[in-house]
Amino acid sequence: MKIAITGHSEGIGKCFAEILAEQGHEIIGLSRRTGHNIRSLQKVVGPIVDCDWFINNAQVGFAQTELLYKVWHQWHDKPKTIWLIGSIMSTNYKTDFEMQEYKLQKQTLDQAYYNLKNTRSKCKLTLIRPGSVATQPYNTSGVDSAPVETWCRAVIDTWNRCQQDNLNLQEISIGHGS
Repeated sequence: MKIAITGHSEGIGKCFAEILAEQGHEIIGLSRRTGHNIRSLQKVVGPIVDCDWFINNAQVGFAQTELLYKVWHQWHDKPKTIWLIGSIMSTNYKTDFEMQEYKLQKQTLDQAYYNLKNTRSKCKLTLIRPGSVATQPYNTSGVDSAPVETWCRAVIDTWNRCQQDNLNLQEISIGHGS
C-alpha cells in the first residue's frame, strides 16, 4: 500500500513511517525538511492524491484541518483511508494557558472529523488522539510520557487487528499511565 505521511521526519510521523515501511508499505514522506510545508496546501496535496492511505500528522496552525478537507474532496468517492492525528488534549483535558491555541486547533480537527464521518463516502476516516508521547529529544520517555515506538506500535497493531476482523476503527485515544 502507498502511504503519505505529513511530518514524517520526526516524532510520531517518523515512527509510523519506519514501522509501516518495515511492514512492506511504500512511504511518501512529506515534511518541511523535504520541502513540503503543509501550509502550501497544493504542493502537499499533489503527492497525497496518488496514495491509498494518508496519515495527516503534521500540525501548523489550522493547516492540518485545511489539508484534511483538500484531500477529502479528492478522495471522498474512493475506497481510501485517512488517519487524523489529533490530541487527547482536544477533549475535556485541562491545559495551561500556553496550550490553549494548540488545543483549539486540535478541537477544530476533531470537529472536521465528526462532520466528514457523517457524510456519505467510500473513504474511511480514523481519528487518533495521542496522550503524552515522548516525541522530541527534550521529552524523553518517563512517568508521564509513553515511548513513541511503543505508542505507534500499539496504534498500528490495533489497526491491523481491526482490519483482519473486518472492523471499522473510527476513533482511538491511547495515553500513558497506570
